[in-house]
Amino acid sequence: MTASTVSIRDPRFTQVVGNRVEFERIATGCLFTEGPLWHPAGRYLLWSDMPGDHLRRWSATDGVTTFRQPCNKSNGLTWDRQGRLVACEHASSRISRTEPGGQIVPLATHFQGKQLNSPNDVVCSADGGIYFSDPPYGRAEFYGVKRDQELSFQGVYRVGPDARHPVLLVDDFDRPNGLCFSLDGRRLFVNDTARGHIREFAVGRDGALAGGRVWAETTGEASVSP
Repeated sequence: MTASTVSIRDPRFTQVVGNRVEFERIATGCLFTEGPLWHPAGRYLLWSDMPGDHLRRWSATDGVTTFRQPCNKSNGLTWDRQGRLVACEHASSRISRTEPGGQIVPLATHFQGKQLNSPNDVVCSADGGIYFSDPPYGRAEFYGVKRDQELSFQGVYRVGPDARHPVLLVDDFDRPNGLCFSLDGRRLFVNDTARGHIREFAVGRDGALAGGRVWAETTGEASVSP
């Protein structure tokens, strides 16, 4: 199926997918998909199905297989600087890391004695810092496990050397969602789904964030979701 609605805003896009963009469906039967993560060496794709509590894997040789089920209703996924899988878990309200032997280690779980809302998306910086968004989506039915929110705000955090004490970077979001670094790692972009915009922050040498201007508005006819 040839894509006729792709808007190319940077010519480098064609260096990744070529001049002819085509979409191919590789999986069906998911309830709600999130967190696609490509492994360049293993050449496989991981993604989360939060309502299905199912973390799936796809490769050209094996097709679609189960990577982990149950998976604490994982959402966003990333690799850390050592190539270990880092996952946002809606059901457990934590960030976890999978060790080479398969052991799942909890990283960030609480802030000042209160359980995190439900980590949603995650990225790793060049210095190894782990940045994640923490909206309450995973405390709602279907997307997670229905329960009361312990924190009174929705923030963005950084996990440094002491994973038990994540550093709160920004706390004035409504629904912080996807986030990514600029190519040079000096800026962090964070989507606020409920407000329909993306904010831009400067990343300091200590990993802290500054600024937070609205960089783009995500307006349109499509509905928004976690």
